[in-house]
Parts: sequence; structure tokens; C-alpha cells
Amino acid sequence: MAAIAAVAFGAAGGRADAQSLHGSKASVNLMYTSARGKALDFLRTPDAVYKAAVAGELKLISITDDLDLGHVAFPFVLPATLRFADSLAKAYHAGCGERLVVTSGTRPLDEQPPNASPLSVHPTGMAIDFRKASDACRAWMRKNLLALEDRHVIEATEEMHPPHFHVAVLRQSTELHPSTVLAAQSAAKSSAASTSTAAGDVASGPDTYVVQRGDNLWTIARRHNTTTFRLQQINHLESSDLKPGQVLKLR
Repeated sequence: MAAIAAVAFGAAGGRADAQSLHGSKASVNLMYTSARGKALDFLRTPDAVYKAAVAGELKLISITDDLDLGHVAFPFVLPATLRFADSLAKAYHAGCGERLVVTSGTRPLDEQPPNASPLSVHPTGMAIDFRKASDACRAWMRKNLLALEDRHVIEATEEMHPPHFHVAVLRQSTELHPSTVLAAQSAAKSSAASTSTAAGDVASGPDTYVVQRGDNLWTIARRHNTTTFRLQQINHLESSDLKPGQVLKLR
């Protein structure tokens, strides 16, 4: 858990710059051998998927304020994969102002598309697919997926046909709880805010807000019951670009 706790969404690290999300035989083999090593079941039929869900082995992907479902035939994944998706969606929404959309969950062997790899781990519920969105959000996803790959938490591929991010959660033990990542991020933000205040910056108050890494006008406006237009107006902002440490008036 220490490895994943050290990764804060929104801040890529390690050797991420040297990596890519291009698919490869090595990547597919890593996902497959990881699933086999954990003795995960490769479910063959839709009925097998539903039975696993009823037994609690798979969990339903629920629509939340941060996560949405596309046309997903089988909206079920393993518990750790769901925790990862929910946590990623929360950080993604805060980081780029859009909800994260799931396009595929557990897909049984009998329902695999023609272009699927015979070593696909979708039939186990270990993998989940996310829709590609705006350019800004694609950049956010690439950076953070690479950082998490670097920590050996996931193995991810940016697919083109159809366009989506394919993510296999390698950490499938009960220790995996990505909310810890968000907790680590919050702690880092609190520390950064304290440092800024100590350096003489204005601290957040009821009528002001200190911009944190990953913030944007939409998330700040929603959090403080105002609008992006109002924030731009009272702060005389000529664009929506914000910098960490910047102080915004809220009233």
C-alpha cells in the first residue's frame, strides 16, 4: 500500500516521461500473467458474470457525481478495480472538470470483440476501459496513468479503435484502496497551503480561496456555490488559466 499511497493524482513522477501508453506484447503478457498469478477466473459467459456479481465476487459500477457509464454491457469489475475507478474518477473530475466515463468492465470470453487479444483480462474483471475526452483531460489521464504504471499499480494502454484508455489494476489484494492516494494528495495540498501562508501569501478565508494544484475555475465555482463567470468577473481574469498559490476572491 505504501507504493500507491505515494502517488498523488495530478503529479506524475518516477520514470513516467520515458514510458508510453502504446500497447505491446510485453504489456499484454504482464496483465495476463498477473491475472493468472492471482488465480482470477476468466468468465466465459454472461451468466457466469451475473453469478459472480450475485456472489459478491464482482461489484456493480455505479454512476456518481464523478463517474458515468457509457454503453457498458456488463458494468461489473473486481472490488479493487472498482475502488481504483472511483478514486481515479474523483481526482479526474477535480483535475479537469469532467466526469470520467467507463466504456467497458468485465467482458466474458464469449462476448469478446473480434479485435480482442486472446490474452485479454477483461473476462476476469481486473480491467476497465475509460473514454477519451477533451485534449486537456486526455493529457491528465496520460500523465497520471503513466505515474501509476511507474509504481506498478496498473498497466495501461491508450487504444485507438475505438479510442479509449484500457487499464488493468495489478494490485488486487485487499490492501489496495486508492482513496489513500487521494488522502495523500489532500495532505500534500494542506502542506503546500501552509507553506504558502508561512511565506506571506494570503490564506483561504470565507471570501478568498488559494488555488491548489489541479484546481480549475469550474471546480472552484462548484465548491463555493458560485459561477465561473462570476469568478472571472470579480477577479478580473482575462482567461481561465490559474496558477497554484493564486488568491481568488469568492464574493
